[in-house]
Amino acid sequence: MEEALGSGKLPKDFGAPSVPKVESLPKPEAKQADIAKIAEGYRQFPATSNRPSASDSPELMIFVSFSMPRESLERIVIQSEKSGAVMVLRGFKGNSMARMGEEIAKLIGKRNVTALIHPPAFTQFKVTQVPALVLAKPGQATRIGTDGCATPTSYIKVDGDVTQDYALDLIERQAPAWADAARQFSLRLAGRKP
Repeated sequence: MEEALGSGKLPKDFGAPSVPKVESLPKPEAKQADIAKIAEGYRQFPATSNRPSASDSPELMIFVSFSMPRESLERIVIQSEKSGAVMVLRGFKGNSMARMGEEIAKLIGKRNVTALIHPPAFTQFKVTQVPALVLAKPGQATRIGTDGCATPTSYIKVDGDVTQDYALDLIERQAPAWADAARQFSLRLAGRKP
């Protein structure tokens, strides 16, 4: 290159650079989504859930982690399907979304259970250990104070590796303001309509 510059001669002019025509480039074969297959995947889940549909119903959440014993997680999944509780996790296992998805799928299997990865909820409901059962007034996900926490009167929490029926019974006996909400979820857990 230095020789070419030093001699004053430039390399042969190759013309203006050009961009290939897009229509002449090879095109990968597009795979069509199989709508029937996708729909069949949704048919395996029941149309109704144990979760209440009314927006004024209390919310039941179980805060968990994959660091917990597997037996505890499996019990929580079984009970959450009955009660309609939502399982809440702080973050990704192994810092991998794909790995976390695989672990959740392996844990839940074909059960009708909702699991969310929602780190702010741990701050919001002051969850410092898992498992923790939180019973919250409707719509608390959008009602937080300046400290990032829900108001103390908007939820009640039971910490510890106890069954949902035990925690709900404890709430019903010791927190009269929450007794009706706890009873609703206890009835679902027992397989009875509230």
